[in-house]
Amino acid sequence: MRNGLLGFLLLFTALSVGPAARGADFTVRVDARDVRSKRVHTELGIPVKPGALTLVYPQWIPGEHAPTGPLDSLIGLHIRANGADLPWARDPLDLFALHVDVPARVERLEIALESGLTTAGGNFTGAPTSSEQLAVLAWNQFLLLPKDSDADKLSIDATVIPPPGWTVVSALPSTVGADNSRVFATASIARLIDSPVQMGRYATLVQLPGSEPRADIEHSISIIADSNAALEIPHLFAAGYGRLVAEAGALFGTRMYRHYTWLLSLSDDIAHFGLEHHESSDDRREERALLEEDTRMGIAGLLSHEYVHSWNGKYRRPAGLLSADYQKPMDDSLLWVYEGLTEFWGDVLASRAGLVTPQFYRERLAALAAQFENEPGASWRPLADTAVAAQRLYQASPAWESGRRGTDFYDASVFLWHDVDAELRERSGGKATLDDFARQFYAGAAGAPALKPYNESDVYAALARISPTDWRRFIRRHLDATDTKALLGVLARIGWRLEYTAAKNDWVSLGEKRSKDVRREWSIGLRIDKDDVIVDTNERGAAAKAGVGPGMTLIAVNGKKYTADVLDAALVDAQRAHEPIELLVENADYFKTFKVQYNDGPRYPHLVPIAGQPDLLGTVLAPRAK
Repeated sequence: MRNGLLGFLLLFTALSVGPAARGADFTVRVDARDVRSKRVHTELGIPVKPGALTLVYPQWIPGEHAPTGPLDSLIGLHIRANGADLPWARDPLDLFALHVDVPARVERLEIALESGLTTAGGNFTGAPTSSEQLAVLAWNQFLLLPKDSDADKLSIDATVIPPPGWTVVSALPSTVGADNSRVFATASIARLIDSPVQMGRYATLVQLPGSEPRADIEHSISIIADSNAALEIPHLFAAGYGRLVAEAGALFGTRMYRHYTWLLSLSDDIAHFGLEHHESSDDRREERALLEEDTRMGIAGLLSHEYVHSWNGKYRRPAGLLSADYQKPMDDSLLWVYEGLTEFWGDVLASRAGLVTPQFYRERLAALAAQFENEPGASWRPLADTAVAAQRLYQASPAWESGRRGTDFYDASVFLWHDVDAELRERSGGKATLDDFARQFYAGAAGAPALKPYNESDVYAALARISPTDWRRFIRRHLDATDTKALLGVLARIGWRLEYTAAKNDWVSLGEKRSKDVRREWSIGLRIDKDDVIVDTNERGAAAKAGVGPGMTLIAVNGKKYTADVLDAALVDAQRAHEPIELLVENADYFKTFKVQYNDGPRYPHLVPIAGQPDLLGTVLAPRAK
C-alpha cells in the first residue's frame, strides 16, 4: 500500500459522520471478495406486501443513454420469503421484469443474486470492469426494485466486502465494518446508483488545492491501478487539477455538490471510458496513462468532461432522460446539449487550466473537422439524428461508421457551441459570451446535489435572455442539415482554417498510441486495428473505390508484410512514382490483391491561422480564474 493510504483514511473521515446511520427498508450486501474471478454474490432485502409483485433490474442507467443494464451478468437468482424459495417468471415481453407472487403475511423478501461480471464487450457496464488488482462496482448491477417505484424515494442500506487488503473509495460516506466490510450511510437507491465503488490493491489519493468560490469543498482524485509503478504522479499534477476546479468555479459560479472525487482506474484489462455521477466520476484508462505527457493530456480531457457533467447532465438534465425506476426509455434527442456542450466545456476548461496545451487542442479540433469534412454519412444523416439514435449508435460496430455516422453529437456539437459563442460575441460587441450562458443556465443553490430538468425551448430562451434572436433557427442549421457547411464554417469564424500536410497530427498520434490502430482515412481512406483488420473505409477514399472493405485483414503492401511503417512508405513511393499501391488482403478464407490508385501521399489535418483575422479560439481558451 502506498503512502496515499493516510489520505484515504482522511477522506473517509471527512465524508463520514461517525458510524453510518442504518434503518432503511431496503438493504444490499455485495460480497466482492471473489471479484478478481469476476464473481460477485449479493444479498438483497426488499419490503413487500402480499400479492402479485413485479421486480425490475435497472435497464436505462443515467449517463449511458441506452438500455445497457447488463442483464446477462446475472448467473443465479433465488427469491425467498421466510426462508423458503418462491417461484418467479420473467416477463416474455420485458426481459428486465420478473413476476413473483408474495404469500400472505410476508412483509419482506430476501433475494440472493449471483453475478458473473463481463469479461469482454463494449462500453459502460456491459464491458470488463475488473482486473486482478482492481474493480469498479456499479450498484445497478446488483439491485432489483419494484416496478414503477421512484428510486429517489426509496432508502437503502448498502455494504460491500472487498478482497483482503484492498482500498475502497466512493463518494457515498462510509465506515469500516468489523468484518473488513465497507458500510455505507443510508441513502436513496438513486443516490446509491449514482455513487459507484472503486476498489483495488494499489491506490493513492491526490488532494487538490482549495479554490474559489467554495474553498471549503474537498476535491480529490482517487487513483487505483494495476501496479505501484503506474501511480508515479508528476509533482504538478495536483496543482493542475486544482486549476481545473478553479476554472470551473469561475465559469459556473457555484458548486452543485458537497464534495467531488474522480475515481480514476488505470488498467489494460478493463474497458476505457468515463461515466458521470453527481459527486464523482468513474474514469478508466490504460495502466501507464499517467506516465507520459501526451497520455496525461488525453486523461485531462476525460476528467474535465466528466467533471462538467456534474453541472451539465446531473444538475441540469433533459426532461426526456428521466426514468424513475430505470425502465422508462430515455429520449436522447438533446444529447447535443447534454454531451455536446459538455464536450465543448470539458476541453475548454482543461485548456484554461493548462492541462492541455493550445496546440494540442487545435490538433484535436483539426482532426474532428477533417473527420466531418470527409464523412459520407453527413450527406444523408443530420447531426440531430445521431442524438436521437444514440442508443443504437453506442452499440454499433465501427465497420461502416464513416458512412453511417457514429455518436457525432459529441464532437460535431463542439463546433455548434463555438458558433454560438462567436454569435454571442458578434451580436454584443464582445460583451456577451457562452460563459454568460453557463453562469445563467446552471445557476442554483450550492450544496447537496439537485436535479433541474429542461426542454429544448429552455435552452433557446436562456440564450435569448443574453442576446435576443431566433436561436432555434441558428442552432437547427447545424442539427438538421445533411451537409457540414455550417460546421466547417465555424473554423473561419474563430480565426483558423483546415489544412492537410504530411506532418502527423499529435491528437491522432495519441489516439493511435492508445488504441494501437492506424488512421489513414484522410489519405488512402483506411482505418486499421491492432490485429491488422480494416475496421472502416471511407467510401470516398481510394481504397474503397478499388474494392477494399471493412472486415478484411491487410496482409501485405506492395508485396511486403503489412505494418504501419510499410503502408506509410508505400504512400510516399506512390506519390513519387505515380503508380498504384497494391494491397493484399484476406477476406474470410480468400486472398485478393487490390490495386489502389492513390498518389497524394500522407495527409494529416492541422489548423492554420487566417492572416489578419483575430484569434477568437485563443480568446476562448484563455484562463478565467484568478
